[in-house]
This record gives sequence, structure tokens and C-alpha cells, in this order.
Amino acid sequence: MRIFFPIHLDGGNRGCEAIAKGTAILLQEKKENLIGLCSDTDLDKFLCIDDYVTLKRFPQKSLLFRIYRKIIFLITKDLEIRKSITYKHDYQRFLKSMSRTDIMLSTGGDMMCYQNNQTIFTVNYAKQRGVKSILWGCSIGENNLTPTKIEALKNFNMIYARETLTKVMLNQHGFNNVVVFPDPAFILNPEACTLPECFSSSEVIGLNISNFVIGGFELDTPFAKEIIKMVEYILSEAQFHILLIPHVMWKDQDDRVVSKKLRDYLGSDRISILDSEKLNYCQIRYVISKCNIFIGARTHAVISAYSTSVPAIALGYSIKSKGIAKDVGMPDWSVVDSKNIKKNSLLDAFLKMRKEEQQIKDMILLNMNSYKQKTYGILDEVYKVYYKCK
Repeated sequence: MRIFFPIHLDGGNRGCEAIAKGTAILLQEKKENLIGLCSDTDLDKFLCIDDYVTLKRFPQKSLLFRIYRKIIFLITKDLEIRKSITYKHDYQRFLKSMSRTDIMLSTGGDMMCYQNNQTIFTVNYAKQRGVKSILWGCSIGENNLTPTKIEALKNFNMIYARETLTKVMLNQHGFNNVVVFPDPAFILNPEACTLPECFSSSEVIGLNISNFVIGGFELDTPFAKEIIKMVEYILSEAQFHILLIPHVMWKDQDDRVVSKKLRDYLGSDRISILDSEKLNYCQIRYVISKCNIFIGARTHAVISAYSTSVPAIALGYSIKSKGIAKDVGMPDWSVVDSKNIKKNSLLDAFLKMRKEEQQIKDMILLNMNSYKQKTYGILDEVYKVYYKCK
């Protein structure tokens, strides 16, 4: 059984790394049969993703193609036509290598939460070629659906939702091919690495922030001000060290940018930044596992906290945060809506977490092993799709 991952992208987003590795372990296939399209093979080899998945590099954009695309862009302002030109160049050769006995997994988790993108192009292409496809470990909210997305969702042979809220919503829209299992990243184990110096001298609050939850790269947004308020409280009223933990290091959404701005703005020697660039996903998970409390914007960073029984506050902006927290058993207040922030809601959540820290940790410890074990059930569902290919 060959399985193709056209939307792996690369481990610059450590969540993409986590999905690739977790998926490979779940599928129990040799890496020769797991083929991923990758935009940065050097980085993925550094992260050892190539131990799990055979990496195929994105095609280089030739001068001729760049000229052709520029001409098309001058002719039309239609965004969908412009996207299709790029998607055909980037994905068509990779997708053509699939046969009808292969399966295409559309990874990325929340790709259907954003505007029309390559998820739609690739599934429509697979459908046209008679290749079976699975939307893998997804989260989708009611407000994310458009007529175009609904039509694309119909082309998937199976939809694997990573939390129950997505399944409920899709069932209400008539989709009866939806299964629910935890995100593949839950099954990964922490990998020991050298801890930052702050762990030797104090208790640590782990904090992951991104431009998505803040609303940009500046600290003048309503949510950024709430983060500053919470951090200032921790510095003045508690003895914790705050470790900022970047988790995505892509140029257009680099967590290190907002982390550095927050550290420089507050100017405290009790704030430091983890050098995440030198660590893989499981090593970052190990660092998170040593935190007393974790507060995170990136879904797969929060998953690292849950999976290692660290009490966590999710800085949520979509259904994925609420859905995963609900299924893990976390209280509603542990998800703070960054898009509809209420004054002091983040600080209030932190104070509640401090008060209930031990009982929440005990709850996660009690439930996490059985929750993780459920993830392995997806293998049977994949085989059901595979045998329909033959």
C-alpha cells in the first residue's frame, strides 16, 4: 500500500513534522511506501522526518514559468485562477505519480479552516484520476464551510476528524463518512534533550504565542495586551520563570518574531526564549513536559502539553482548540478565544489554572493513556478505504 502526502509542506512548522511522524507510526508502513511532498528537504532531513517518510522536493519555479505566471496575473485578477496556476505547477507532477491502488492523505489539520487552498485542488485532482483520498486529522468549523469546500469534502472517501465537534458539524451537513480519532501527534514520545538553564533555578511557565492569535506581529492588539497583562502579573506576583517556546518558524508566521518582541518589551531576566530551531518536535515536547503550566497558541504545542499531562491553556481561534480540549476532558475556561477576547479573560484562566493545577494534572494522567490508545483505531479505517481501491 502506497500512501501519498501532497500537503506535508515541511517541518518549519513543527506540527507538520509531528503529523508526518505520528502518521507513519500509525500506518505501520515502510517509509518507501509513504511519500511526502516537501518544500525544504534539508530541514526535514535535519529533523529526521526522512526516517519515516520518503521525501519528494517541490519542483523549482523556472524563469519560463515565472514569466508565464506574471503574464497570467496581468491578464486576470481572479484569485482562484491565479492559485490554480501555482497549484498545477507545484502538485501536478507529484499527483500524477499516484495510481488507483494508492491512497492520498490530505494532512495539515486545519487547512479547511482557511480560504480555498491546495487541499481543494489536490482532492479534486485525485477524484478525477480515480485515486482514493482521506482528509486526515482535520478540524473544520461551521463558519469555515463554503459551497466550494462542501463540494471538495464530498470528494474524500473518508474524513478523519481529530475531535468530536467537527464530526458533529459535518454529520449535520449530511456527511456520513466521518470518523473520529485523536490527532496523530498524540502518540509521539518526548525525546530527552538539554533543558534551558531556567529549569535548574525555578519553576517554569511555558508560553507559545503566534501572529495568528495576536492578530499580527505587533503588540498593540487587544489580545497582545491581555498576554502582556498576564505576563506582568506572573512577574510581579509569582516566582515563575517564563519560557517562550516558538513552534512555527516559517517566514510568514515565525513565532520567534512575536516572542522576541514580547521579551524585549517587558525586559525581564525571568523571560527567555527556547532555541526551537535546533530542536525537533519531540525534543520541544520534552521541554514542554517539564513546564508546570503551558499556555499555547499552536495546536501541536498544546497537544504536547496534554500528552505529557501538563495543565494547559489553549489560546484558541477556531474549533480545533475547543474540540481537542473537550475530548481530552479540559474545562471550557481552559480555552481562551483570541478572536473575541474579553478583558482579563486570559489572566482569569491562568489564575484558575494555578488554583486547579494539581487536579487537572491528575485528570489528564488518569485519562491520557486510554485517549492516546484510541488513535490506533484509524488503521482499520484506512484499510477499509484501501480494500475499496482494489
